[in-house]
Amino acid sequence: MKYDKIRKNPKQLLSLTGFNLSEFEAFLPTFKYHWEEYHSHFTLKGQPRIRVSYGRKSSQLPCITDKLLFILSYMKNNPLQDYHATLFDMTQPQCNQWIHRLSDILDKTLKRWVNYPTGII
Repeated sequence: MKYDKIRKNPKQLLSLTGFNLSEFEAFLPTFKYHWEEYHSHFTLKGQPRIRVSYGRKSSQLPCITDKLLFILSYMKNNPLQDYHATLFDMTQPQCNQWIHRLSDILDKTLKRWVNYPTGII
């Protein structure tokens, strides 16, 4: 499942994430900031980063929009990890890693969002 496809169907985006298109895109810059802050210092597994990371197009979630869609849809719908992994074309252990990492990023983003609802960091 990719955000570029889902965003074309506003009802589907709302049912998957609980966000409409304008809310999703307003929330995105703060989420991206926290992701880049984390990812510049740590790997997906939580290990300290030894070398600079470059975004890989072959990643299961190559775009920040896909990452946000992934974690919001997981949190809203609470599916089994096997099911969620299948939707995003990955294995259950990979899904588990992404859930743990992105839920921390989402938590930081939500805390910031409560203090600055306009999305200003």
